[in-house]
Amino acid sequence: MSNPSQTKESTVPKKKKKKRSINWRQILIVGGLLIALFSMVAPDISRLFSSAGSNRTTYTSASSSNSTSNPAPVKNAEPMPEPKFQKEGELYFQKAGGGKAFSKIEIEKADTEVDRQFGLMFRKSMPEDQGMLFLFEASEQQSFWMRNTYIPLDIMFVDENGVITTIHENAKPQNDTSLPSNGPAKYVVEVNGGYAKKYGIEVGDKISWQ
Repeated sequence: MSNPSQTKESTVPKKKKKKRSINWRQILIVGGLLIALFSMVAPDISRLFSSAGSNRTTYTSASSSNSTSNPAPVKNAEPMPEPKFQKEGELYFQKAGGGKAFSKIEIEKADTEVDRQFGLMFRKSMPEDQGMLFLFEASEQQSFWMRNTYIPLDIMFVDENGVITTIHENAKPQNDTSLPSNGPAKYVVEVNGGYAKKYGIEVGDKISWQ
C-alpha cells in the first residue's frame, strides 16, 4: 500500500506559447504601396535639387557661376509640363534718341529667384508679341544659357537706365554655351529668335514697361 502521507505531484501540463506566423501577404501589400509612393515623389524631389542651380532659361549671375559649376541635367525624369504664359505687363522698345516706341510686346515678369531660375524653359512655342522680362535686385555681370529651352531666343541685356547693352540673337535651343552680358545688367529681355532683327532693335536702344 502507498503511504497515505505522500501526495502525488501535480501533473497539469503547461500551455505552450503559440508562435506568431508572419503574414507575408500583408508585408507584400505594404511594400508595394511604399514602392509606388516613392516612385511618385522621387521625380519631383530630383527635379527640386537639380534645378536649384539652373536658370529658367537658364541664368547664372557672375557670383554664382564663379562659385559653382553648371549642374548636370536630370536623367530619366518625367517630362516637365509646358508652362502657360501669364501676361503681367507690356514692354516698349524705343530708339536711343527717344520718341515714340517702335515695338511693343506683352511680358511675363521673372522677378523672384525661382522665376529667374526657370525663365522660358520647357516652352514649346511663344507668339511673336510675347516675351519675358527678368528683373534683378542689383546691376551686375549676368550670363544666360539655353538648357531645357526649346525655342530660339533673342536675349537682350539691359543696364539700370533701361539701355540695351548686349544682344544675343537666335540663341540655340538646349545649349549650355554661356551667353554673357557686355558689362553690368539689371534687366534682361527674352523674345523669339529673329525679333530684334525684324524690328531693328540695336544696342543703345531703350526699353520701358508698365
